Amino acid sequence: MGLFSSFKKQKDELTKPEITEEFRDFLTTSYNYLTEQQEICNTKFGMGNYERWDYNQETGLLEFSDSGIVKLRIKYVDVGSISNISNTWLWSWDNPNTLDNVKCNISEVREFGESKGYERLTKSKWYGDEYDGWEMTAISAYILQAKGAYRVPTGDLFSFMIFTEIEDLRENK
Repeated sequence: MGLFSSFKKQKDELTKPEITEEFRDFLTTSYNYLTEQQEICNTKFGMGNYERWDYNQETGLLEFSDSGIVKLRIKYVDVGSISNISNTWLWSWDNPNTLDNVKCNISEVREFGESKGYERLTKSKWYGDEYDGWEMTAISAYILQAKGAYRVPTGDLFSFMIFTEIEDLRENK
C-alpha cells in the first residue's frame, strides 16, 4: 500500500474519460460549429493577422493590436487549460487561479454534461493534450453559442477561451 497505492489512486483519478458514439457525434457537430465561427472571425476580423495579443482576467477582455493600437476587443469565457508538464486538461470551473468573472458561464457546459452523462464535461481534471483542449473548446463554443475561440500559450500551459462579444475597433473595416 503506502506510496504506490496513493500514486495508483491519483493516476486513476486522472484517466481520460471514455467517449460514446453519441458523444463523438456531438463533438463533430461542435467542431463544425466552431470551424464556421473561426472562418467568420478570420474573414471578417482578420483574426491571426495582428502583431500582438493581450488578455486580462480582471476585465475579461482579449485584445489584438498593431503598433500599440487596439484593433479588436473581445469579451471571453475561459474554458480550461492543458498543462504541458502533467499532460492534463483542467476545466476553468475547477481552477482556483481563474477568476470567477471569466469562468461563470462555463458551468453551463458542466451542467449539460451532467444531463447527458458526458464525463469529459463533468470530470474537472484528466489526462489530455492540446487536441483534447480544442475538443472541449469546440463543445463549449457550441453549447454557449460563442463567436470564436483562441488558444493562449502561457508558459507551460495552453489556455483555451471562447468569445462572447467582438468589438471591432479598426478604422478601415
